[in-house]
Amino acid sequence: MPFFLLIAAGAVIARTRLLPREGVKGLSVYVLWLGFPALLIRSLGTAPPPEPAMARGLVAYGVSAVLLLGVALAVGRFARWSGGTSSGAGMAGVVGNTAFLGAPLAVSVFGPSVSGLAAGVIAVDFVVIMAFAMGAMQATTGAGSVRLALGRTFLNPVVAAAILGAVLSFTGVQLPVPLARGLDMMAASASPVGLVALGAVIGLEAKRPTRGELGPIGLALGLKLVAMPALVWVAVTLAGAPPAFRAIAVLLAGCPTAVNVFIQAGAYSDFGRGAAQVVVLGTLVSAATLPLIAAAVAE
Repeated sequence: MPFFLLIAAGAVIARTRLLPREGVKGLSVYVLWLGFPALLIRSLGTAPPPEPAMARGLVAYGVSAVLLLGVALAVGRFARWSGGTSSGAGMAGVVGNTAFLGAPLAVSVFGPSVSGLAAGVIAVDFVVIMAFAMGAMQATTGAGSVRLALGRTFLNPVVAAAILGAVLSFTGVQLPVPLARGLDMMAASASPVGLVALGAVIGLEAKRPTRGELGPIGLALGLKLVAMPALVWVAVTLAGAPPAFRAIAVLLAGCPTAVNVFIQAGAYSDFGRGAAQVVVLGTLVSAATLPLIAAAVAE
């Protein structure tokens, strides 16, 4: 309830114009450039390097998402959607809101000890899966080379922070205490501010889908909310990952589409509006599906 109440609060203040569109952009910039990079640096940087079993689980999570991205591209080609629509729906179907929503939800369900596990999944989401999704979008739309797409991906502050956190984890380097405390303060604000920003985006972007958008939107929602958590459950189990990691991976796999997907889709494809609807509808539906997944994996 607290997470979705924060989302609802953001939607209300955006719809009532108490928070103008420029303010929503400001919240998003803060979360993108300061809040979540700080959260990832601290969560990953203070966690031990993944053991072999957990590493296999992370690989299984990433492979599952890439396979579903391929499914979306194949369905789009069969349905004769444009390349931008197919790749945009694919990105919306595999890149989840694991940072804004998934990680704090996992901590609330399983306790603070799982923050490192959740951070590992977020790193895969925003480094590996986003790189594949951006590469597919560039390749299908001709909006630039795949190499350029990967460059944009790795220059993303969230991606850079995930890489830095992983380096700190593997090397065991400790940050100076003043810097660590400052990052901890920003990290504590990331989730609540991010949830309010997500709600504000929903308040601004909630519009009725057109008939032509229904197919790609339905595909993206089905992949993200149903197929991905189911496939991750199977893949991570077959990989022999620890049960605790499997629970976190499945919960985060069931998160709705990440907010930045509609920004990327709008900039590099013709599925920007459709991706916004996937974010809105997926977040609303996840208010019911995520508690069910949490209850299932917590047993």
